[in-house]
Amino acid sequence: MVVQYSSSAHKAATKGGKREPNHFGDVMSQRETSCMLPAVFKDPVQRIMLMANGNLQRVLSAYYNLPVSVEVLLNEPEGSWRPDDSKLPIRYYRDINLICNRTIVCSAQSTVDLLTTKAADLVVSKGVGIGQLFRYMNVLPTFSLLEAQLSDSDTSFSRVYELRSADVVCTITESFPDGMLSPDYCKCPPGLQLDSASA
Repeated sequence: MVVQYSSSAHKAATKGGKREPNHFGDVMSQRETSCMLPAVFKDPVQRIMLMANGNLQRVLSAYYNLPVSVEVLLNEPEGSWRPDDSKLPIRYYRDINLICNRTIVCSAQSTVDLLTTKAADLVVSKGVGIGQLFRYMNVLPTFSLLEAQLSDSDTSFSRVYELRSADVVCTITESFPDGMLSPDYCKCPPGLQLDSASA
């Protein structure tokens, strides 16, 4: 089951009639925040994960009460770029797993478009990691949930969302495995899920 959702339709209006951007972090929002999902998403924890705006690793760590780490599987540019090159944007492909107690709790595939020379120079020349780019640039990107999908056969689910600023656009597809909504999902013998997945 695929549910299309755009957060732009749910942004709260200001007193002047202007809409507030859905910033990365509620510290920039008004006194009222609205993150409404269709009624088909019945599990409250699932709704929290679907609407996590760049802080999923922290949300998962709090939920399981265990450390969650990032395993980078792929982080490669499309083509090459030099500081004197005017060809923009530069696209990176990124593939990661979020790991809790040696168990995969989320897999993510991303395309990261570096739109400006500033962003390209930080990544290509200065070695700033794609995952740390927004924080390094001290930028609060806007968040848009583009699509959410529930499995018809088990409890797995996925989402597609975008993080956007003037310098960087990330389009991210995240997949959550069957059973991960259980608080005890990561309390199995260490490595069980990883070993099973690789068998």
